[in-house]
Amino acid sequence: MDVLYEKLPKSSEYSINYLEVEVPCLDVPWHYHPETEIIYVEKGTGSRFVGDHSESFGPGDIGLIGPNLPHVWKSDPQYCKNIPGLTVRVLVVHFDEGIFKNSLSVLPEMQGINQLLYESQFGIKFIGPAQAHIEIQMKAIIRTSGIDKLLRIIDILDFMSKTKDKQVLASIGYSKIRKSVDFDRFDKAHRYMIDSFQQNISLEKVSDIVGMTPTSFCRYFKKHTKKSFHTVLNEIRVGHACKLLIENKMNISGICYESGFNNVSNFNEQFKKIKGISPSQYLKDREKPS
Repeated sequence: MDVLYEKLPKSSEYSINYLEVEVPCLDVPWHYHPETEIIYVEKGTGSRFVGDHSESFGPGDIGLIGPNLPHVWKSDPQYCKNIPGLTVRVLVVHFDEGIFKNSLSVLPEMQGINQLLYESQFGIKFIGPAQAHIEIQMKAIIRTSGIDKLLRIIDILDFMSKTKDKQVLASIGYSKIRKSVDFDRFDKAHRYMIDSFQQNISLEKVSDIVGMTPTSFCRYFKKHTKKSFHTVLNEIRVGHACKLLIENKMNISGICYESGFNNVSNFNEQFKKIKGISPSQYLKDREKPS
């Protein structure tokens, strides 16, 4: 269950790699790589995990993922059943930040991009009107080559640095953990939580995975995240519940159990604690016309 280091294929011709992928199901494991990634989901739905952040994704989802930040886009279960015509399509750009770590980086015009690349260590999602603009730019990259491809990336990053339609994903605390000497141990626990949140996860099981006693693990987890193990687990479960509420294909009781909670009362309590409103109110707010 370790986080996977992924060595991306390099093009001998370009320092920027562009991928168009259409597959029945996104099944890439939880991974990281030294390259910065821009990912645009043209079609498909699922859950996005970036560091300690989890959220649903759908068509138009755009993320900027910094170097060595663990992440994964996981398709919803129906995409993995080989249903004819049901596919996921994503456009992905990978580039080495080193192309900007030169005389370019000291130029006043690069200040915004430098700040954006710094913030990318937490992961960034783009929302609202920014999505349509970045979509056009992403699709245009495939038609470029040579220096034009680099200029196009600079143009995208410049826009990303200026738009207010963006949100940072992973917490500062997670970034600090990632740079610590015992990140692998924390990540084993976190990865298990992401993969198994719909099941009955016991503290004893998770602590055993990382080779600690439950008491020691609780102290360790709280020290690194400033949150308890159960709080983080409930945040993952509530994030999944929000996705199911938005889809509006199940009743609240069904969503409760599908998200890993054992009873509706506890589900309602934890949901309100994390989101500030009840699941039913969350659903009503989503159904209001914009």
